[in-house]
Amino acid sequence: MKKQRMIRNICCAILIMLLSAAFCATVFAATKEALTENWSEDSKVAESLRNYVEKVTDETDSENFIPVKDRIAVFDMDGTLTCETFFTYYDTMMYIDFCNNHLDENKRLSDEEKEELKQVADSITPDYKAGEELARNFAKAYSGMTVDELYDHAVEFGKKETASFKNMRYIDGFYLPMAELVKYLYDNDFTIYVVSGTERTTSRAIIANSPISEYVTPAHVIGTEFEIKLEGNEDTPSNMDYKYGEDGRDDRLMVTGGFIQKNLNANKTIYIEREIGQRPVLAFGNSGSDTSMMNYTLINNKYPSEAYMVVADDTVREWGKQSWEEKSKEYTDMGYIPVSMKDDFAKIYPDRISRAETQYQSPSENSIDFSEIFPSWDPDSKALKELVDFVLDCIDESGSGYLDPADRIATFDMDGTILCEKAPLYFDFCLTMHRALDDKTSKATKEEKAAMQEVRDHAYSEGKVFDPKTITKDDYIASAFAGMTPEEFRAYVVDFADNTDAPGFDGMTYGQSFYKPMIEVINFLKDNDFDVWIVSASERELVRAMVERFDIPCDHVVGADVPYTASGRTDEEACDYNMGKDEEIVLGTPLDIMNRGKSCKPAAIAREIGKRPVLAFGNSSGDYSMLNYAEGNKKHEGKGFLVVCDDTVREYGDEKQASDYWDEVEKQGWTGISMANDWKTIYGDGVKKTHLPYEDKEQEEASDPAA
Repeated sequence: MKKQRMIRNICCAILIMLLSAAFCATVFAATKEALTENWSEDSKVAESLRNYVEKVTDETDSENFIPVKDRIAVFDMDGTLTCETFFTYYDTMMYIDFCNNHLDENKRLSDEEKEELKQVADSITPDYKAGEELARNFAKAYSGMTVDELYDHAVEFGKKETASFKNMRYIDGFYLPMAELVKYLYDNDFTIYVVSGTERTTSRAIIANSPISEYVTPAHVIGTEFEIKLEGNEDTPSNMDYKYGEDGRDDRLMVTGGFIQKNLNANKTIYIEREIGQRPVLAFGNSGSDTSMMNYTLINNKYPSEAYMVVADDTVREWGKQSWEEKSKEYTDMGYIPVSMKDDFAKIYPDRISRAETQYQSPSENSIDFSEIFPSWDPDSKALKELVDFVLDCIDESGSGYLDPADRIATFDMDGTILCEKAPLYFDFCLTMHRALDDKTSKATKEEKAAMQEVRDHAYSEGKVFDPKTITKDDYIASAFAGMTPEEFRAYVVDFADNTDAPGFDGMTYGQSFYKPMIEVINFLKDNDFDVWIVSASERELVRAMVERFDIPCDHVVGADVPYTASGRTDEEACDYNMGKDEEIVLGTPLDIMNRGKSCKPAAIAREIGKRPVLAFGNSSGDYSMLNYAEGNKKHEGKGFLVVCDDTVREYGDEKQASDYWDEVEKQGWTGISMANDWKTIYGDGVKKTHLPYEDKEQEEASDPAA
């Protein structure tokens, strides 16, 4: 019995030894696998980190073991976790963008203050000296925003692409090795804090949309402080003088423009003590602003502690300018472990991201003379600036937004987008009325003349489109010009347009009734190698005739069509005969309407252009699908612009209709162009709005007591 018990005990002991060995081998293998995906295979830094984590998490190592509650790791953000070289910090790039594109929306600041902030933004170039004064300007620029609005703006800005790298949005700038390290520490029960000089709300937005979002909570983000107060109390000196929710409402937290302090140098140590309440055991930084945090981690710590400094020495995958020999010696002498981006990082960013040819373009290299190129626009037009920024992004060969000229497709509606549609109706209506009622060479029937007279009567008496029951303009425009060659019809259109005054205006023919600001846009796009197309519901040959004056070729017009047939063979199917040498192509009937459905314009673009536009311009519900079609471009995020006729002084704007269009602009996320506010002139100084014919009738009735 004793012998059996002894054998059993020996077997158990052997089994335990084997299991222990297997467990240790598993742990060892797991440790060796850590920090290998994005760290260099021979990285001494990765090995040091693995060794450190292994010993401080080993409960059997009484000398080095650190309880879970005391495993605190602190990381600087810019330059340590994220890129700081496009061409400067995320928050500074966001400030520059905000001043250029959003500052005018700030209602708390005077025009003089806004101009000062813009000048500061314009002065920021590579190698500038950042300081607390710049951070104070940040706070001032964002004054009047709620905390939530500032957070959302930081997220939206992050979706923009940086010109310093190809295929990188600002939010994509996290170093893969450092993100892998954060996860490794988190998996080993370390609590991770980010201690940044960037403002706290912005830092939280960046972290929450990053690869380390699962491992760092908002409460564990420490940053620079902007002054925050309850809405309506922004100028109240003391927070003691009011309470949250006194009237039962959810008081909004507002950025006042005030500034607490920049979270750099000794402030990092002070904030760690204030908000964490104990010393970290690991610290990671990249500059002199982090040395206080590093020293606080190393000096007089009751646990084993280490501090690591990232050295920006990679000049191929990054814009590093630091000398490894110099910095590694400096940091080693200070008791830190230097990390080489060049040698320790196997990867810095995902494979799709690479460094651009140039890191920075000065404003003079990437600017245009608005007064010369766009003399008809208000130089402060937000819509125009958005367009210009978009185009500059597309043509910048060093930027991630560069678009090959073959893919720079811009589509324009005609009536109401680049051409007046209020004199008194669409141009093709006016042409058709002239053909039936004023042209003695016309062979219009009595029925056709009567129908067109009804159209004219309603247009001149009400300023509205009217379709008679007997025949429509769509039917008649085909029959009115049937038998003409395309060239003859285009000549007829030009003659009428250039020799007929546009009703409702002095000093303007139909041919002069193009919107000057939009023609400037077309010329600007063409000068930057954009392929400009006109996509209209009007008959194609008519549109060709009207836009040829702007050097838009015939094959760049998409519109409604009439059948084309050989002269003298209008009753025969084209597939049933061969044309003779002396025969001409002539217009036939009926008109094939292109735009009678909501998505007909995108379908026509796909059929005739064969590529999705990246820019689209329209003015009515018939253009909505075309704008969305452009904005959904996969090669480059597109933009849709809606021209809103809200000018009642220089044009016949309809306030109710304009309001509806502005609602749609906001709903769809397009860019609206206001005739009233964005354009210095519509038709030129020599044109004056008078009154439409139906307004004469109203005045006569008002002056005639018997009426």
